[in-house]
Amino acid sequence: MKTTIFFCLLIISLLLCSCITDFFTIIPPDYNQILVVEGDILENSDAVFHISKSYLMNAPYVPSETLIVDAKLIMTGSNGYESAPAIYMGMGEYRLSVGKLDDNVEYGIRIEYDGDIYQSSMSKALYTPEIDSISFIQPEKFGTVFFRISTHDDSEEVKFFSWNYTEIWEIMANYYTTAFFSSNLGYYTIDPAPYFYCWKTVNSNKFLIGTTEKLIENLIRNRQLFQCEPEDNDRFSTLYSLTVYQRVISKKAYDYYLNKVKLNDEMGGLYTPQPSELYGNITCITDPSKKALGYIEISKNISQKRIWIYPYQISTRYRRYCDEIATETINDFLEVTGFDISYFLGKYVPAESLDPYTNLPFIWSQALCTNCVAAGGSKNKPDFWPNDHE
Repeated sequence: MKTTIFFCLLIISLLLCSCITDFFTIIPPDYNQILVVEGDILENSDAVFHISKSYLMNAPYVPSETLIVDAKLIMTGSNGYESAPAIYMGMGEYRLSVGKLDDNVEYGIRIEYDGDIYQSSMSKALYTPEIDSISFIQPEKFGTVFFRISTHDDSEEVKFFSWNYTEIWEIMANYYTTAFFSSNLGYYTIDPAPYFYCWKTVNSNKFLIGTTEKLIENLIRNRQLFQCEPEDNDRFSTLYSLTVYQRVISKKAYDYYLNKVKLNDEMGGLYTPQPSELYGNITCITDPSKKALGYIEISKNISQKRIWIYPYQISTRYRRYCDEIATETINDFLEVTGFDISYFLGKYVPAESLDPYTNLPFIWSQALCTNCVAAGGSKNKPDFWPNDHE
């Protein structure tokens, strides 16, 4: 029986919204070091492409030698157009400046690498209609929250869609902490509290596709995008934002991504798509025996829509539980044991403020309760955030 080798193909998509999806497949031994290309052409944008080679799934990290650093990538047109070469940005990333796309011209990309030329199939740029709505429902109190999309197209032509999304939510520390301690400075104050407000960001990492092919109308209504459990996280604790990006894709691209979804969900199953179904629309024109994985789409535009969710709109019992210990208790313990204050700093830090008379904290708690960065947040506030929290 013909032996097979497992390969992990690093698939990176950075179209408007960064997304990394680990994609596993079974590749015949003869196809070692397959070229992997990820990216799309979008009108009036800096298109980002990642070029790499497949690597063994049991590798402890992404081998640096799989990141291709010496390729030449250009955009080509059916009218003879050739763009300036993409600029190499490091880590296998290439950035291509894309201007206005002619509706009557087909476009693709050409990659020159290791003496070979790879070319994606040529196609015209596809126009994406607006998103009608993004909605959410929580059918049961404290239950799962489902996020949905509705969209339509006025033409009679069947549409195929892909979506990705970005979640951003604001979190707060349990204590408004202005008191701090360091071995060099001792106790000191920073006011206003610098680590009370933070933001968390999560990008979608799954293939989300849909079509109106079997529908009476060119209409998708309340198609579920994803779901989350409000009891398991702090998403809805303060203010939550969801931005969804929509793109029309071709029928062939839809089938390509559908096979990826099936392969990821049914790895090893009876009906798992074979590798020959998954290579996409990039071919090596100098040596057809060499394979490439990836699908390059050409888009006129990307539609996007954002919604906000406030805490009162979602029922959740999520709480961050915090220990609390008074300074007097700590001092009594240190006096009895002879330990230094550093004994407590591994688990506790000052919370709230300093007593103006003793210059000591009133209480202590865990860092994740007093510092929103320690709780997994970031101080990088989005430019579009609607409040004045810092």
